[in-house]
Amino acid sequence: MSFVGGGAPEEYPIAPESRTTTIPTGGPVCDCAPAVDVPGAPSGGFCSREPAMPPAVRTLRRGLREWMTDRDLDDDLADAVLLLADEAVTNAVEHAGGERRCTVEVVANTRGCGGGIAVMIRDDGTWRRPPEDPGFRGRGVTLMGRLADRSSISTSPAGTTVRLCWAVPSMN
Repeated sequence: MSFVGGGAPEEYPIAPESRTTTIPTGGPVCDCAPAVDVPGAPSGGFCSREPAMPPAVRTLRRGLREWMTDRDLDDDLADAVLLLADEAVTNAVEHAGGERRCTVEVVANTRGCGGGIAVMIRDDGTWRRPPEDPGFRGRGVTLMGRLADRSSISTSPAGTTVRLCWAVPSMN
């Protein structure tokens, strides 16, 4: 997810040594990652990368929806996952590229820490400060904090990463 473009907002200063900023979502912080490309990780995760252009929103939404259908997730959980992933992808498409082309990637699987689902949305764009008055827009970060069990947004010169996770005891 990226509200991206010209440096980190002043209220979230970047530490010079890491050049990474964590943007608060209002909920518990998620440092999970989907269990992919890790020895012993369950197979069958979802991973798709697209140019950060409008067709990516639909393509990634369809792929993630299909992956969740195959996992037989609860309807409310599936709706929350799709809504938040869609918000993050849309923000990357609208804001990440700026003057240059960039990509957006969605990765989903069981949580690396077990017992649930983790979704990571990342782009290789640049952070742009949100407007002072977003008008009727700008509610995505609040939704992430409320609908995901844990969530985090981090931004660096390499792009923005949104992490979302939900506990699902039946996925142990």
